Amino acid sequence: MEVLKRDQNMIPKPKRVVDKKAIEEARKPYCELCGCRDGVQVHHIKSKGSGGGDTPENLISLCWVCHRKVHDGLIKRETLRRGENEI
Repeated sequence: MEVLKRDQNMIPKPKRVVDKKAIEEARKPYCELCGCRDGVQVHHIKSKGSGGGDTPENLISLCWVCHRKVHDGLIKRETLRRGENEI
């Protein structure tokens, strides 16, 4: 049985390109879902790994609680679409 080294025959992960300007422009001082102003982070609605980019329609500001709920599957991607949740 041939044992492969970790780097052999693996598809390299593409380098992540971050558009800091787009992310800063999307940043709001409040959560766009609940209005909370604590621990606000910019979230990619469609992940970069799934082909989502640093574009305004793919970025939303979420408090840490809502952000965690999104990653836990308690808030669906469809709920995050811009325009449906502006406070």
